[in-house]
Amino acid sequence: MRKPFLYVCILGIAGCLSAQTTPSPEAAASDTKSALRSALLGDWVGVLEYRDYSEPPTSTKREVLPTWLSIADAEPGKTLKWHYVYDDGPTKVVEETDIVTFDPIASSYAESDDGKPAQVFKATGYETLRTGRGTLELTGTGTDNGKPSETRVTVRIDRNLISIVEETRPAGTSDSFVFRHAFRFTRATAPQLNR
Repeated sequence: MRKPFLYVCILGIAGCLSAQTTPSPEAAASDTKSALRSALLGDWVGVLEYRDYSEPPTSTKREVLPTWLSIADAEPGKTLKWHYVYDDGPTKVVEETDIVTFDPIASSYAESDDGKPAQVFKATGYETLRTGRGTLELTGTGTDNGKPSETRVTVRIDRNLISIVEETRPAGTSDSFVFRHAFRFTRATAPQLNR
């Protein structure tokens, strides 16, 4: 039986609309990376708070360093350069640069510094970000105080705030994760006042 012309047209339009509203995984990943870039680029100021390793692992004693962060493109559309400056005492300033790669397709996050091999984390939460803002949870392995460890990093991106909390536990255990360090940043430039 031949379908009425109007019925066929409606089906054709619905199919086109459906195709337009469901981006490919690659396009969605590109949009997520672009939104993250927009949410992160710029200058930030805050603190690094870290566990005092001269204390027992259960100690809550913390050290705090004033910290500045500048985030810029390393390779536009691919990687970001995170440049940290730490005020580590009356006459000591320390710098560090990380190259950061967000990869929603591979559900990963990678960072490398000073030409060392990248540390790659499994990342969850890309699909929940809105305009590049929200929470990513990163999990991976590495070393903590010279010993093999499992790492969990929680990255929270808000309109004018970034917090990054890293916790570790001995590799191969089901111990609770223990605070290692945290960054807390606000944008260096205040938003425009509404007058």
